[in-house]
Amino acid sequence: MDLDPSRVDFGDLFAEGVRHVVAPAQAKGIVCMLDYRGPLLWVDAQAQALRAVLEPLCRAGIDVLQTGFAYFAADIECPAFGDCQLSVDVACTGVAAPADAIDAVLADLQLRESDEPTGGSRAASGVCAALHGALSFVGVRNEGSLFSLQLALPGAVAHDGGAADADGARAWLISDNPVTCRSLERGLQRFGWATRAFLGIDAASARLDQAPDPSAGPALVVAYEGASVTASSLSQLRGRMAASTQVVLAATWGSASLDTAPQPDIEVRAWPFSPRELLLFTRRLDAQSPAATGETRPAALTFASRPRALAVDDNGLNRLVATGLLQLLGYEVEVACDGAEAVDCCMRRPPDVVLMDVQMPRMDGIEATRRLRWLQAQGALPPFAIVAATAGGTHLCERDCLDAGMDSYLLKPLTVDALAAALHRASRRCVTSSGAT
Repeated sequence: MDLDPSRVDFGDLFAEGVRHVVAPAQAKGIVCMLDYRGPLLWVDAQAQALRAVLEPLCRAGIDVLQTGFAYFAADIECPAFGDCQLSVDVACTGVAAPADAIDAVLADLQLRESDEPTGGSRAASGVCAALHGALSFVGVRNEGSLFSLQLALPGAVAHDGGAADADGARAWLISDNPVTCRSLERGLQRFGWATRAFLGIDAASARLDQAPDPSAGPALVVAYEGASVTASSLSQLRGRMAASTQVVLAATWGSASLDTAPQPDIEVRAWPFSPRELLLFTRRLDAQSPAATGETRPAALTFASRPRALAVDDNGLNRLVATGLLQLLGYEVEVACDGAEAVDCCMRRPPDVVLMDVQMPRMDGIEATRRLRWLQAQGALPPFAIVAATAGGTHLCERDCLDAGMDSYLLKPLTVDALAAALHRASRRCVTSSGAT
């Protein structure tokens, strides 16, 4: 049962805008993450204008970086009365492009820069004439850049597309690069899928060897096209699975696989997938008989089982970047704007890890860490790792952070690899310390 092809869904347009920049992003070594929050939304009347602004906005996030990380986030709010409100953020961190390249990006978006930049920061703003929305840009030296679009969508209609829940059905994600699967993993888990990631076709094939009955395999397989993940190799794997298994080859926009005849019983779709496509995969389960378990539920990751992280920073750009990076590494993320709010968040719901900015108003990261460690020593909080993240680090600052009880220390701009390594070190140190006490 397919979705209505005559309607235009905003999530489809948003994913389309990101798809157009994935290939150039990969060529520059930029890791991309897509996140969509809110209901599905029909935007038939505004579709053409939205498409015209979303692609340049997504491309801007790639053009202001030489390498690094780009986080594309859309947030939809539809009140009971009034227009739906749309917010699109493109947050970027890493090695910034030269100033003249950033100037060209701002000019292409028709953004006017504010007064003379101060402290290495830049800000610009403008109006999206076709949609009467507000466009803005903020760039902070050694931290990153943020493009934002805010607008109302008169006539847009929220919909659920026919609610669906995979109810723990298994989805296998196969890629040459494990980071590639993270965005899709998160989206599928929201629809109730239990996901497992495999590094290459051979790893997935070896898992099938352990359960040779095809009915014990997954209900959905998504394989990201790459050096060792091809339509041919996926076809061989598909031959070992139940006929009801959905098998999808995710190809980068512009790949020849999108224009050639697919292998039998394999779909080829451009990625990243939109929320509506994930809904489609889930609804197809209705026509299938329940798959045999074959493996225990803890073997696959569901949304409820994701580890939790708290990102603490007084800067909105840094909170977005931290959220995207932590989601990419498999965390569900809550944010706080300063140390005092961080303490309150931890008391309400203790996280598995805290990514703590150091310099913040009201209560800085050093004092917040001391308070959290004191609460843990009193038994009011369980142990968890705390990682410092700062833009103006010195040896003295690092020593102060570690003396306060932080487990690891990072300099901004953050990168996927550096953050992953720091979280790993911090978690091991936290486990060792809590075991010693």
